[in-house]
Amino acid sequence: MVKMSTKTLSAPWLVRLNWDELATLLFCVSMDIVEYILPILMAPFIGDIIDFVGIIFCVFFFNWVGFISLFELVPGLDAVPCFSATWLIWYLWKRRGAQLRIEEELERWK
Repeated sequence: MVKMSTKTLSAPWLVRLNWDELATLLFCVSMDIVEYILPILMAPFIGDIIDFVGIIFCVFFFNWVGFISLFELVPGLDAVPCFSATWLIWYLWKRRGAQLRIEEELERWK
């Protein structure tokens, strides 16, 4: 008989979001959801305006990583959540950079 573990899985990086990260995540997810839920916004003019608003936000807030959201303008890629993917890449890049800075600081203290 297989004994089940009573330990719970925890991922501390999921709960370490500060308010800026959480707000940008909510904005990016909402921009992707708006494109899925409201088919009227998929019209060429209105959908493109929403895409440009999301792209400008991503480039402004995420710097060079925000250019990944330009894939939203490629025809047929509207089904891919580009804004959420941009946020995820930015978040992972930011956390990795913070981890490297901590490791460098610890090396200096040795």
